[in-house]
Amino acid sequence: MKAVKKLLEVEDNKSITIKSLPFRPGSKVEVIVFPSEKKADIFDFMDKAVKKRGMKSLSLKEIEKVVHGVRGVR
Repeated sequence: MKAVKKLLEVEDNKSITIKSLPFRPGSKVEVIVFPSEKKADIFDFMDKAVKKRGMKSLSLKEIEKVVHGVRGVR
């Protein structure tokens, strides 16, 4: 038996969409859903925030400039 594990986020309408499954169209599958115990790390959080708000990704050099600017370091 082939098992697939996906970590998904519940959408606003309380549903999930599972894409790119390795099964042929028309295959019967069993779906079991339970809350994840995995905590999102800061990198996952920031990736989602950047995409959600349509922000452009910054290079490490650009981030360094912002941090130093906030701290008053030149």
